[in-house]
Amino acid sequence: MVPLKFCGLYTIIASTNPMYIGTKINIDYNHIRVSLVKKVGPIIINKNIYGSMFIKENTNTVKIQWLNSGNYEIDLIILPLITYPYIKDNCKRMNCEYSVDETNTWITIKDVKEQYILRKNINYKKNEDTFIKIVCTQLLLNYIINIIQSIH
Repeated sequence: MVPLKFCGLYTIIASTNPMYIGTKINIDYNHIRVSLVKKVGPIIINKNIYGSMFIKENTNTVKIQWLNSGNYEIDLIILPLITYPYIKDNCKRMNCEYSVDETNTWITIKDVKEQYILRKNINYKKNEDTFIKIVCTQLLLNYIINIIQSIH
């Protein structure tokens, strides 16, 4: 079981692989969600990877089993969040060592090849669909339906 002090949202601020810097990690007891963020112009694409974890506090080791399914979240800014599921072929297991500072805000994770430094986010903004996004979606769908009807 994961202790309550480790639960929360973290950001990778340093890594031996620079591709992972800025990645969001949400730890919810034994469940973990890793969100790789990619920005393409004004569009934000999150690749969410899910797994379960088990921490042994006295040995400072963590075992993570990744699921073979996940999803993409595409934020088009003016439209509501679009979610697209994916399935990958293999499930990876990780056995890592970790260390935590006395304030529980910094975690260092060492894998066989990689090292990650995580910082706990105290407050974070949840993406919510606003009324303007709903109206824009309705107008876009209305436009598409009118085009389809004019073809027939």
